[in-house]
Amino acid sequence: MSTELSDVYAVIRSGGKQYRVSPGQRIKLERLDGDAGDAITFSEVLLVSGGGEVAVGTPIVESASVSGEILEQGRGRKINVFKYKNKTRYRRLRGHRQLQTSVLVNEVSLGEQSWNAPVAEAPAEPEVEETEEIEDVEEPVDEVEAVAEAADAEPADETEASEE
Repeated sequence: MSTELSDVYAVIRSGGKQYRVSPGQRIKLERLDGDAGDAITFSEVLLVSGGGEVAVGTPIVESASVSGEILEQGRGRKINVFKYKNKTRYRRLRGHRQLQTSVLVNEVSLGEQSWNAPVAEAPAEPEVEETEEIEDVEEPVDEVEAVAEAADAEPADETEASEE
């Protein structure tokens, strides 16, 4: 039974929220412990669908897990919290940026079955033909130096012309 990865997904719980994830997908979750490059495993899997089967947990699927890799730790977009009371000159403006973790989902597993994200192949390096070495290459002239030399040369010419 070959199953397309687009048909494989799981519902996980993290940070009090539920997310639908598939192998190879990048998701942003509330802050998780760890540094970029660390492996992470989600054991609170609520549902797994793959291979024509659907496993629904009560509330979690015991034999299921989702593994991934932390890509980066960061902060979300800024939201403004504005409090206002009419006719009393009361105004408060506060900003907030939620801490977030970006995760790449690598594998969804259900018991003995597991579905992995496809590994991206490195692009082939283009073939470069060897060229002959060029001799007597003029060094590029720095524009600032050229302008400075031109500025120095002009007054000297003017003074010589005015002396004659």
